[in-house]
Amino acid sequence: GMRTIYNQASTSIVVDGNQIYDLFEGATITYTFDGGEVAKTQGTDGAGINIATNQGSTLQFTLKETSRSIAFLNNLRLRQENGGLGVTVVARTGANILLTMTNAYISRPGQLATGDKQMAGLQFTLTTAEDDITNLTVEG
Repeated sequence: GMRTIYNQASTSIVVDGNQIYDLFEGATITYTFDGGEVAKTQGTDGAGINIATNQGSTLQFTLKETSRSIAFLNNLRLRQENGGLGVTVVARTGANILLTMTNAYISRPGQLATGDKQMAGLQFTLTTAEDDITNLTVEG
């Protein structure tokens, strides 16, 4: 899918109404659109366009291991594993683009290996089948 990388210094993330704090310095936030690729097909009646179904999107971000948001995200994941519902995720980028994920689910965090012995980070992944992008920049 199409993968977009944002500078975490200018991006805010809100999960289930809670601001996510203590992003890992220098780590990027990636937002990947799953599906929706467009391909040209060659048929007997000439070229055609085939558009893959939009399969939603995936948001990945890394938190400091001391982040006060880790407990919140882990509790959310445990709640979902026990039948809890998906949550709304809103990411606002420095370019004033609003990414909204509805009914998002959180994966078990992966460990980020860093060369820095002082501090490690935990990467979190949120996935949804329902997303929306809004450009908040007003022209004129």
